Amino acid sequence: MRADIARAAATRATRARESSAMISNLLTAARARGAHARGESRAYASGDAATYGKVLSDARGRAREAASKTMESARAAAERASANATRRARDATDRVLGKRASEYLWTASSMNPGVVKRAVEQRALSAIARHWRSLEAASAAACGTATWRAARAFKSDVMGVPCDSAVFDVAFGDPSMLGGSMLLAGVGAFALRQRWRLDVDYAVTLAMRRLEAHSGVRELLGGPVTLGESRVIVTSGGGLALFKRTTSRVFGAVTLPVSVDSKWAHVAIELRGTRKRGVVSLGARKWGGMYGIPLLALEVQSRDGEAYRLFLEGGAKDYDASVLPSLREPLEASTNNVEYKRAKAAADAHDAEHAAAISAQLRAARAPKPLDEGGGMHAHERAIDFASSALHFVRKSVAQVKARGTQTQT
Repeated sequence: MRADIARAAATRATRARESSAMISNLLTAARARGAHARGESRAYASGDAATYGKVLSDARGRAREAASKTMESARAAAERASANATRRARDATDRVLGKRASEYLWTASSMNPGVVKRAVEQRALSAIARHWRSLEAASAAACGTATWRAARAFKSDVMGVPCDSAVFDVAFGDPSMLGGSMLLAGVGAFALRQRWRLDVDYAVTLAMRRLEAHSGVRELLGGPVTLGESRVIVTSGGGLALFKRTTSRVFGAVTLPVSVDSKWAHVAIELRGTRKRGVVSLGARKWGGMYGIPLLALEVQSRDGEAYRLFLEGGAKDYDASVLPSLREPLEASTNNVEYKRAKAAADAHDAEHAAAISAQLRAARAPKPLDEGGGMHAHERAIDFASSALHFVRKSVAQVKARGTQTQT
């Protein structure tokens, strides 16, 4: 592996030397062209001064233009050669080390502290996001084991009961202490998870309490107000941040090596009243286990089609700086889809009822009726009656033929 990396580095150095030689050759050609131009200008110096001065300036301009083009082409060639060498070296490291390790190696090779810091942070946060369940289980098991060892030490050192004693084996033995420690660690992990988890439904419930208690909302929409079926939710934050400048309740403004970002939820909900419908824009935040609603607004359409926005929390500046304006269009599309589905379901139900009524009428028409109402037999009953009548006629005819034959013989 190291030999391949060294071979790739040597190839890259060879390409760089070739590009340097190419640049030197181009510069030599440019100098030669400049010397030729100067020679022409000296040759014309014995003639008219004004004419040859113009010729001299034109020659100098052409020489500068040629030198500039030569330098630009040399610079472009050097950049292309360097890019090709870098690409080949990077392909070699990708084959030897793998893409992830090669990406980290090339990022670290830039020797930019900011880039290296961001690369380390992204790699660490990505690993935590992929394996957070395993990390949580391992941390809970480690905390449970530490609690169990502390309980054993307290039992033997403070209470003076040796580990092999049978005095507290029933309630405070090793299996009981180990199970209790693991259970306590699991409860602690669940509590920490709930502390940083933002429940969107609970945040919407808090917002609905504010809306239902606000007299202006009831006056605009008409009470009582209810939530619609459609909502659009965008969540952000809530992850770990490394070396972030933040404000601590204990230490003030500090740079913490590891911190947890506050969890945000931006929600757009349809709100219905007895007179109108509106759109509620909600910005909920959870930090340190506490819920907050820094932004709560109600948007209502007037009769002339103009939208008016009522802010219960926050202002227009906070609303425009958030993602809530971009959630209006998806909410309208979802609402229209819900309305279409509701209308289609109502139409399907009406068609089903009409078809059921027609089917009942047909069944009633085909059902047998009493003779005084013009009724008769079913089709199969008429077929059976016809077959019975035909069989009876055949039997009667055969009997008559037999009777006539008997009379003739006598």
